[in-house]
Amino acid sequence: MNERWKLKDKPASMEARFEFESFETLRTFLDELAEQADRLEHHPNISFGRSHVSVIIYSRTEGLEEIDFNLANGIDEGFHRVTNHSQGVCA
Repeated sequence: MNERWKLKDKPASMEARFEFESFETLRTFLDELAEQADRLEHHPNISFGRSHVSVIIYSRTEGLEEIDFNLANGIDEGFHRVTNHSQGVCA
């Protein structure tokens, strides 16, 4: 999991902010994020602007669980895929 994620105890959650150079890349990232969330059946809260996406993953229990960390890792992987692709880097 990337160090961008900030963990909180109450409520048990983790949040991160992702920055983008273009709105097109941001939209591609949102699609990647949605696929990860659907695959795990665990959907985060998302807000976004023209150049950033903020994500909060709330645990389903009192503490963070493996599914929360799996979702965060999947979101990080999607971010790297879309940002490397948009910069012409083969991932």
